[in-house]
Amino acid sequence: MRILAIVIIYKPDWILLKQNLQAFYRHVEEIILWNNTETVTNDAVAEKLKEFSHKIIYKGEGKNIGISQVLNYAWQYAKDNHFNTILTMDEDSIFDNFPLYKKHVQEKWNQELCLCGPLTKKSQRKGMRKIPHLITSGMLVPTKLVNVAGGYENDFFVDGIDVDFCINLRKKGYTSYCDYDCVLKQKYGEPNSKNILGITLHSPNYSASRLYGIFRNHIIILKKYNYPLDLLYHIIRLYFFGFIVKGVLFVDNHKKEKLNATWKGIRDGIKFKIKK
Repeated sequence: MRILAIVIIYKPDWILLKQNLQAFYRHVEEIILWNNTETVTNDAVAEKLKEFSHKIIYKGEGKNIGISQVLNYAWQYAKDNHFNTILTMDEDSIFDNFPLYKKHVQEKWNQELCLCGPLTKKSQRKGMRKIPHLITSGMLVPTKLVNVAGGYENDFFVDGIDVDFCINLRKKGYTSYCDYDCVLKQKYGEPNSKNILGITLHSPNYSASRLYGIFRNHIIILKKYNYPLDLLYHIIRLYFFGFIVKGVLFVDNHKKEKLNATWKGIRDGIKFKIKK
């Protein structure tokens, strides 16, 4: 397994980013650190991360170009430089045991070519388990499967790229597995909570623009793949009831702005014309 890691940063927490890299950098061959921050130069990033510099290639365009274009750059780099595996990472995700995860994935790939990702919340369940889709951060992807998928969806800036990628490959006969023995500590949004009548409600406290992207992109994916029931359930349970009903209505500030953004996202997703 020859691994190229791609880590995308945007106004990073340097302590978290160092912990992120420390968890896996010895077990990959090369790391592309893509800087999406407008005001932080790659020289400044390199100075902060000296201890990892022998494995890092610093990239960026001096602006935030989102996630999909960066992932497609990494895919092309992997093909050009003979990497058979890509590890996709957010800046604030931390593996608890990457070597064990890597071992489990290799064992699974000896049986079948598939997508693999770590668990993001501890569970009593164990082993590699089939799931509908994985999050981008922590995913180990055979370069061959990115070729099969035709790369990552460029119409999406941040949200929905992982879900689209997994469903795309599922439609082509490939499976996504979660390793329940390995956990990735993952931060979602800017978490917020409120106690109401003795019950503590939690919210990722996503911005209005993130909520717009989440609903727009997932409605597009729903249409694109002929309305898969697992995604419809995911949108209703997590995004609508979790983010909007529980989060925006009961916990978050700027309710009107966020509700308007959500409605616009749903509207624009419905209006979006699917490419044939």
